[in-house]
Amino acid sequence: MLSVKCSLKPKILYLTLFGNCYKPLQQSLKDLDQAYKNFFNSCTQKRKGIKVKSPLFKRRKSRQTARFVGANYKVGQDKIYLPKVGKIRIVWSRPLTSKPSSVKIIRDSAGRYFASFVVVTFREMSLHCAQHLPKSENSIGIDLGISTFATFSNGTKVESPKPLKQNLKKLGKFQRKFAKTQPGSKPIRKT
Repeated sequence: MLSVKCSLKPKILYLTLFGNCYKPLQQSLKDLDQAYKNFFNSCTQKRKGIKVKSPLFKRRKSRQTARFVGANYKVGQDKIYLPKVGKIRIVWSRPLTSKPSSVKIIRDSAGRYFASFVVVTFREMSLHCAQHLPKSENSIGIDLGISTFATFSNGTKVESPKPLKQNLKKLGKFQRKFAKTQPGSKPIRKT
């Protein structure tokens, strides 16, 4: 999957409720149907592997998605066209290797929008795209440890990062703030 950042205009509000476009609603129902089939096949042991949990209800305030499949969308150089939403300016994280088969617009709980494309990559394409390093006679051994993060065979030591020790003061501040909030309130969802 390929993810990119989107800058969306106020008309993306239609996307929140899927607007009048029926394709994302149909796709959502197909996904739900597949999830329930997987769940029931897992219960009756028709499905191999670990047991699948039942599908959860999609909450409006958490992560929302809309998936467009087929010829419902058009991808341009710096814009993407979605039906009933219009053209949306897009910032690419990397170029697409081929024409996407579907696009999923994701809105996270912080209110940011992302577009995730499903593209088919052929093995030949990935072999040509891969850049190999030149061969070298130099080699080095690396030993990963607990007290030191890494020790190289030439004697160089890399100290282990201690993010908890560095952020204990910040953690305490957030925990005190979190303790004062009421359960189910908006500040709880932010933290």
